[in-house]
This record gives sequence, structure tokens and C-alpha cells, in this order.
Amino acid sequence: MQNALEYFGSPAMSIETQSFFSDELRPTVEEMKSDSANASRESAKNVGHSLVPRGKMGTLGRDLDLEKRSQILDVLFFEGVRRKPYIYRFVTLMVFSSSIAALGLMNDSTAVVIGAMLVAPLMTPIMAFAAALVQTWTKRIVESFAIVASGALLGIAMGWLWTQFVPRVGADSPVPAEVMARTAPNLADLGIAILAGAAGAYVTVRSEAGSALPGVGIAVALVPPLASVGVTLAADRNDLARGALLLFLTNFAAIALAAGVTFALAVFVPPRERLRQRALGLAAAVVFVLAMAVPLASNTATKLQRSNFTVEAARAVEAWDSELRLEEVQVDPKQTPRRVTIIVTGTELSGDPDELAATLAETRGERIEMELVFIPQVSVIAEP
Repeated sequence: MQNALEYFGSPAMSIETQSFFSDELRPTVEEMKSDSANASRESAKNVGHSLVPRGKMGTLGRDLDLEKRSQILDVLFFEGVRRKPYIYRFVTLMVFSSSIAALGLMNDSTAVVIGAMLVAPLMTPIMAFAAALVQTWTKRIVESFAIVASGALLGIAMGWLWTQFVPRVGADSPVPAEVMARTAPNLADLGIAILAGAAGAYVTVRSEAGSALPGVGIAVALVPPLASVGVTLAADRNDLARGALLLFLTNFAAIALAAGVTFALAVFVPPRERLRQRALGLAAAVVFVLAMAVPLASNTATKLQRSNFTVEAARAVEAWDSELRLEEVQVDPKQTPRRVTIIVTGTELSGDPDELAATLAETRGERIEMELVFIPQVSVIAEP
């Protein structure tokens, strides 16, 4: 899959889109096909084998001819004279998208963060990495991974840099909700990334499904977690930075694995002598995803514990004093005894906090250390 802006400038741009431009501004379809064929032949001379995968491609519902398969891979791999312009575009879009994401995160603006996802160019090299993994093209695997890694470092750097100019997040200031949402990934995020990777590869193979491309970009966040890493590092919140980095690594690994499997189902097959190498590559991707799943499972368990504790605390507060309203429950599962902070609002605090703590301890069946924060609510009527 590729970013919409990259697709706009790629050789695989649709005939309908080309019709909007005059002959002086755009080459004809025949010229584009000729250029694509020449580029493929030149690439074959440089690397020693054809860019076009061998075997039939019809598993996903249709047979694709040699020219169509070449166009699909031309969208993913930018080599020869196409390499430098692509790198320039990639760096430019990474600067734009990560800057938009960083500012949106610090302003707690969901709409701005979504806009950054649409501009982000990272899906194209990840799809290229998956395709190269399936084809066992070692050189292209390394090149695609290097592009992804460089983009990731650039995204983190831009997040850190913008925090220096707009210091809205610091060691003693509250972290915006948009940033916090990307610092504790769980198994649900892994599932989203797997589905998005499969969808991205499907859209790449089935170009007529390209209208789904923006939705895939929004479904899986790549640039916002990187910007979150930079923002939290600048704020000296290393624990949150590790969580955001874990989210990006999870997305990368899951997308690459799912896309690789989808490409394999589309019969992007290497020569017989390299089938074992492909199996090893996909197996390595599976191991990496499973490694990511371990901390994700821990985060999922912690999230479920906090959710259950919040429900139990709400019931306990209601039974203890029905006039109070529960605002927030903060649980620290790492401390023993378990530490819980309950924030309530109301006009008056009349009950004994020890009774509330005893009720919670009995409900949970464990020893707890409770801190009760009461926020007085005052209603005043003023006459003119």
C-alpha cells in the first residue's frame, strides 16, 4: 500500500486520474507503460533477476498479467532514477506528517492527528518490506527496512523538536489524552495492525479497491506513536516513551507479517530454490510479533484489572454515600498492598472513608491502600 500522495506520483496512477491533465503536463499511457517496462528491464540488469515475481497470481479472485504485476511492484520499489525523487518525497512527507501529529497530540486534537495519519508515507516501505520478504529479495528487504527505520527516527526527532518550541508537555505538567492513548498498547492494537496489514496488501494487489486506502491509513497509526515518543522523551517521561515505541514496533511487525501472508496468498512466489528462505523469513516475522504480544498481553491484563476496579469502586461509593459522584479511579497494580486513589465530588462528605476502604478490600478479596480525594461542589444563586 502507498500513501495517497505517493500513489498520485507513481507509475501506477490510474488512467482516469491522468485524464485530468493535459498532454503537456503528463505523458501518455503508452509512454508510461514503456517507461515502466524499460525501468523493469534496467532493474533486472542491475540486480541480476526480474523484478516481476514468478508464478500465477489469481488466488485473490483474478489472474494478473505480467504488466500488471510489474506495475504493482513499481508502486512499492523505487530504484534507479526513481530512487532519489522518492527519498525526497518520503522525507518531506515524514517531516510534514510527524510535525502535524506532534502539534495535534500536544493540542489534544483528534482531528489533527487523523490528518497526520493521512499524510504519513510509512505504509509504502512497510508494504515493500513485506513483498521483499515474501520474494526473499535480501537487498530490497534491507533497503525497505532502512527507509522505515530512518522515517521512524525522523518522526521521533520531529516530535522532540516541536516540544522544545511548544512546551505544553513537561515533567510536571499533565500529559494530553491523545499522547496517553498511545503509551499503553494492548492486544487489540495488535489485532488492528494485523487486519490493516492484510487490507493494505489487498489494496495493493487489487488497485480498483484503492478507495479503501485512506481508511487503512487511519485504522493503524504509524506516525502518531513516533511523535508521541519524541514528545514524551522531551518531557522526560521515559516510561511513556517506551510504551509509544512499543506501539509503533507492534504495528510495524504485525503489518509486515499480515501483508507478507496476503502477498503469499496472491502467489507472489520466489523460485523454488528460495521457498525455504521465504518460510524462514515469515517465521522470523511470526516470532517477532509473538515477542511483541507478551508486553501487550500484560498491558491488556492491567487494563482489564483497572476497568474491573473502576466498576467495583463505583458500586462501593454508591452504597457508601449515594449523594457523591465518582469522578475517577486511579489504580497502581505494581504496589503491594494495591494502591487506589478515588476521586469523588459532592456537596458534603459525611461517611467514614475507613468503611469505604473496608468495603473495597472485602469486594476485591485483597489488602488495599486507599486515598480518597473529595472535591466540594458548591451551588450558589446570586441576585442582581
